[in-house]
Amino acid sequence: MLTIQYLEDSPALLHMDRKLAIDKLQAAAGYLPFTHLLIGWNVPQQLLEACRVEAERLGMRFMRWQPLLTTDKDFLPEPDWQTQAPMGNKLVGYRGMPEFTFACPNHPEVQEAIIKHIGKLIRQGLYQGFFLDRIRFPSPSTHPIKDLACFCDHCRRKAEEFGLDLDLVKRDLLSFTQAENRHLSWVKSLLTGWADPERIDLNPSFTRFLAFRKKCIVDILANVTRILREAHLEVGLDCFSPGLTHMVGQDLRLMSRHVDWIKVMTYAHAFGPAGLPYELSCFVDYLIRFTNLSEEQALHWISQCLGMPLPNNRVSLLQDGLSSLALEQEVKRGIESCSVPLLAGVELVELEGITKLNNHQLMADLNAVKQAKPAGLAISWDLLHIPLDRLGMVNQVYLG
Repeated sequence: MLTIQYLEDSPALLHMDRKLAIDKLQAAAGYLPFTHLLIGWNVPQQLLEACRVEAERLGMRFMRWQPLLTTDKDFLPEPDWQTQAPMGNKLVGYRGMPEFTFACPNHPEVQEAIIKHIGKLIRQGLYQGFFLDRIRFPSPSTHPIKDLACFCDHCRRKAEEFGLDLDLVKRDLLSFTQAENRHLSWVKSLLTGWADPERIDLNPSFTRFLAFRKKCIVDILANVTRILREAHLEVGLDCFSPGLTHMVGQDLRLMSRHVDWIKVMTYAHAFGPAGLPYELSCFVDYLIRFTNLSEEQALHWISQCLGMPLPNNRVSLLQDGLSSLALEQEVKRGIESCSVPLLAGVELVELEGITKLNNHQLMADLNAVKQAKPAGLAISWDLLHIPLDRLGMVNQVYLG
């Protein structure tokens, strides 16, 4: 499998020339034998139809790239639907952006609105499948307690059915203050998915809390995929890099039961939400602030938690990203966690302030991914911003 994401939401799409959009798609197909075109969620009708026709001509399956728990401009979450932090405040997304501000998966109105919206899209009859994105809780890496979700009344009621007292979890989290061991234990729990019951500094109910969050995400995924299956549509899923899935409530093994394939965002050189350097650097900052660990010690400690080699300083992490060996290990971790085909997400975009790529590093990464032997590649994340020569490099290194 070889997927390409195209025409992510942008004001520029309103003025994009139809021929330009098709020319880029045709040129890309000349470099790589793409199997799936994952088309954006807010594409003007003229462009959408043109891309659908061209995808069919090129032999690509035409799938809707669909965020679920964030806005797609037609689905507009109410402020009351936003996830709630332990302090009681609503959590606003990265830099206040609506596309990173998440609705609570347990809110009945959210569930109803999503099913209604997906049903409307299905009835359009345009798509051969759906690529589901942003079906998770917001990342808490910037502050693993204050940015943790969700503690709203709807989550509290669902937690009771799960046999979990969410108020008790919240109370214990907020009691951490300056207890260094607790901060370390909690970050380790978010990275590994479980809290060691032998540790006296961490409430064992935290493991159940992490499992509860995963159940919340799997439940809403099951509800959405049920109507997609009834319509005989293919379902793909966009997930965090395997070492980071626990902290956002994604369980690759459980989610595999409801989809045809999973793409993991193994972005080793992306410096924004979901990118490994960004998320891990946030944890480093937190540990330096709330524990006695130095920068080098914090990176080593996270490396030990994840079983992944990391740079020994934050500057290197932010400038160079992760090594090819770390990338290979992450892809292998994903393959072991999934029961459906896993696609390795490889960032090829050139976006100022977000990606820092060079040909030498890219070739090493592609070789590393090839060694991991995923079911395919998910070229990320928008063809519009990918230099075509990089597609040629994928052909040469990964397919060659």
